[in-house]
Amino acid sequence: MLIRKQILLQDSHEYAIEELAALTGKSFSQMTRILLDRAIKTEGKVIKKKAKKKLSQFEALEQWAANPVSGPGDSEYDKYAYDL
Repeated sequence: MLIRKQILLQDSHEYAIEELAALTGKSFSQMTRILLDRAIKTEGKVIKKKAKKKLSQFEALEQWAANPVSGPGDSEYDKYAYDL
């Protein structure tokens, strides 16, 4: 069963899919489904493998430290942190 979905594509994606569809004699929709199937098979395996991998405490801390969250933007941190 097919389900209608609306997605936004970059111009380059649209042109590439149209070209592949024309070269293979398939419709734009059919070519898009074929490409999605292939991407799900290849990328899906990689994503699932990464999701199953548990991080050690050090790896988790390293990952958090690599993407710090900025504070309130001034030097009065205690005012925000302790509600003074």
